[in-house]
Amino acid sequence: MSKKVSTAELRLIQFLHCLPLFCVMAFATAITWLASWLPVSWVSAHRDVLLNQLICFPERSWKENRRHARRALVQTARTLAGYSHVWLRPEAQAMGRIKEIVGVAAVREAMNSNRPVLFLSLHQAAWEVPVLVIGEIGQAVVMYQPAVDSALDPVVKEARERTGCKLVPADGRGVRTALGALDQGGTFGLLADHQPGGKSNPCADFFGHAVPVPAFVHKVISRYKPAIFYVHAEYKKSDRYYDVHFVPAAAEMYDADEQTTLNEMMKGLEAIIRRAPDQYNWTYNRFRRGEQGKRDWYKKKKAMLLIERIRSGERAADVFVDSQG
Repeated sequence: MSKKVSTAELRLIQFLHCLPLFCVMAFATAITWLASWLPVSWVSAHRDVLLNQLICFPERSWKENRRHARRALVQTARTLAGYSHVWLRPEAQAMGRIKEIVGVAAVREAMNSNRPVLFLSLHQAAWEVPVLVIGEIGQAVVMYQPAVDSALDPVVKEARERTGCKLVPADGRGVRTALGALDQGGTFGLLADHQPGGKSNPCADFFGHAVPVPAFVHKVISRYKPAIFYVHAEYKKSDRYYDVHFVPAAAEMYDADEQTTLNEMMKGLEAIIRRAPDQYNWTYNRFRRGEQGKRDWYKKKKAMLLIERIRSGERAADVFVDSQG
């Protein structure tokens, strides 16, 4: 992303945060809904969302996936536009939109103990909000992907750290900081649905397809034996309110080999997404790599071919198995 583009994004966010929230949501809905009716060959984000729906929900009909793709695209736009209020308005306003924090008692107990704690989050609903909740409970180190030379990045980092979390980049320095906190019985969190950067990371099953996942998670679990929680938000009442959920990880993630641990982690993330699939950010090219290397599913020409085959009546499960590269 160029500096010029990121500066324009910052100015847009600054403008939106001055508007009432319902106006921000209405603006995002109108623009994205109109874009969702353009040909998918014209709108790459819509094409990626639709492709991911077809990959992950082959049991749905073509019309169902088409409808859900439009909903998910609009929902993601509403989420991103709404972050103008989360990032730039006082944190009391963002926290005031939380209706319920589910499972917080167990999290408080874990963070107040001498045992390390590991939070696994994902891009579900208002994914910027749980970090504010965690910071209010206690100190935590949270790993993130900084945007290089982005005018927006410092604003976002400062907003995420307002309640007490310390953000560190997903690099060697960040890893050392996270491990140092865990050595002291501290708390560490990360977005576990990110595509890891290194090609040496193992794969695990996600919606029936192998995807690379961060081996670092298993290393942390096997070394520190932390209490593990999934954390995610869920929208309520037209996105103006949300619940935050803390969900204990399955027992199978503890004291297991790397493959078992990572498979269970992705199973837990998938279960959260399936609760409210239209609230997940489907714009990521999450299936671009598999156990056999790169897939070409997201390349425009190939994506349009795959979409047309399914629209014409072929089973999505057969199309994506046959087209894996």
